Amino acid sequence: MKRVAILVLFVFLFAGCSVFGGGAAVRDYTFVFIKTGARQGPLTKEENERIFGGHFANMEKLWREGRLLMAGPYGKERSDKALRGVFVFDTADRATAKAWAESDPGFQASVFRFDFATLSTSAALRAQRIADLAAHDAIVASGRKPAPGEGGRGYVWLVAEDAARAEAALAGVEGILLSARLDGSRALVLLDCDSLVAATAKLAPLADRIGPYVLDEWFATRLLADLPKRRDG
Repeated sequence: MKRVAILVLFVFLFAGCSVFGGGAAVRDYTFVFIKTGARQGPLTKEENERIFGGHFANMEKLWREGRLLMAGPYGKERSDKALRGVFVFDTADRATAKAWAESDPGFQASVFRFDFATLSTSAALRAQRIADLAAHDAIVASGRKPAPGEGGRGYVWLVAEDAARAEAALAGVEGILLSARLDGSRALVLLDCDSLVAATAKLAPLADRIGPYVLDEWFATRLLADLPKRRDG
């Protein structure tokens, strides 16, 4: 596990770089909390296949176009049972992000609804997308279709109400893969932990210093473990 520190924005250093990674400029993106929509009752088999088939096809389209940088479903242990998944779009323009998100058949069928936040970070999200796309296409080039969930693993998101306080408390903590701010005030941290139990144990000595926060299990590409060493062009 690599040693990565989260430090106060623009003040402290981690590994000789800014809190947002690699000394790169902070960029703004759009983080989307995908939540359960207003639709009531179970889907028929045909509806499920159509809506979720379209959901995944639309995600791949946006991903290949460079609009969607990261995505993945929440795990079983999450702070809000309405949470379903995450989109990270390569735009800070809310209207643009909204249009991209609402192209999803799951939203159009009221299976999903969205909460949006501005994501500010210098993590190399564009380079990460390129690495993920190359790995995916290498499998396809080998003559087979990637199985659902292939190449994925569990992580844990931390969302803290007081960004500056959380960043200071987490300075020097190992296993931080991404550090960001949501709407300028909340901290968003991706932990290199595969379960809520592991993340809770890691943070236990710091819990009082971090301030109010929640933890959510999340599933995404295992290549995210290399995000701290990537650099955007």
